[in-house]
Amino acid sequence: MEEYWRWFMYQTKILPEQRVKCLEYFETPENMFIAPAAKVEKAEFLSEAAREELLRTRTAGELSREKKELQEKEIDFYSMEHPAYPARLREIPHAPCGLFVKGRLPQFEKGKKKVQAAAIVGARWASHVGLSLAKETAGALALEGIPVISGMASGIDGAAQEAALLAGGASYAVLGCGPDLCYPRHNRGLYQMLETGGGLISEYPPGTPPIAWHFPYRNRIISGLSDAVLVVEARLKSGSLITADYALEQGKDVYAVPGRIEDPLSQGCNRLISQGAGIFCSLNGFLTELGITNRNYENLRKNELTLEKTESMVYSCVDFRGKSLEVIGIETGLPREEVLTALLSLELMDLIEEKSRYYYRK
Repeated sequence: MEEYWRWFMYQTKILPEQRVKCLEYFETPENMFIAPAAKVEKAEFLSEAAREELLRTRTAGELSREKKELQEKEIDFYSMEHPAYPARLREIPHAPCGLFVKGRLPQFEKGKKKVQAAAIVGARWASHVGLSLAKETAGALALEGIPVISGMASGIDGAAQEAALLAGGASYAVLGCGPDLCYPRHNRGLYQMLETGGGLISEYPPGTPPIAWHFPYRNRIISGLSDAVLVVEARLKSGSLITADYALEQGKDVYAVPGRIEDPLSQGCNRLISQGAGIFCSLNGFLTELGITNRNYENLRKNELTLEKTESMVYSCVDFRGKSLEVIGIETGLPREEVLTALLSLELMDLIEEKSRYYYRK
């Protein structure tokens, strides 16, 4: 039953790799909940603190408290036996026994059609070029209906996820803390966007703080939800390389952006390439590797190349967040009538849309 799986995942002193041993020993979370105390005490693969917590929380009151907390915080729980739990995640080594989700889980089927997902990860202290590439790639994937998976970290991760959402696509963040906590704190805006435009996913219950070792371990879920992993920039000792390692272990495709050999931000990617990772040479090439043939992004680029000078100025000014007519006029320095004419032309080419009166976005 789900309530026992949920209780099992609330046992924060049981390490993720110990959960498999728990299921081997007790067989089911329900058996663990009702097992004699003597049997729990004999579970020596668990720490004393974990056994004490397990015995202390085996009450109907605890089950009610957990249910109420999730309802109040608008968090859903899916055990690995739940039909909505991603099937692809069950197949990975050390699959999470349950997921706490704020928002929604990614959907990998649309009718009878399979839906791919791609992870974009990279350095927290990324270069301007790396950030631009991550944003452009994520935006292109969004236009093709491919959700972007990442960890909501500063730098490449957050930039890619924000770009996917602003382009009208979906994105999902796998967290190293409870789904009710925003980490890093300065990504509060992105956190709120993900809640409505995708989901915040964690194997840790609400209130779990961001502990250092949680982050490398959550990376197996990022790769597990994805069909391919793209590493944009990474140092030799990088969490992004851990994600790539998990992806290879899971049989997923890994791609890396090459760079100058003396650039520390490229050394991790270059090492991946030397070990057999696919080389990200161009966005179109990457989309082809993923088997994408629709090319909505390519059509968009073709339209951009045929713009008149005034249209190009206005289009460059408009972004995915949106700007008012007044701001566009100030930033381009064009008369109001010329701006309106250009905006109308861009709307007819489906390059921008008027979200509200005199407020436009790509």
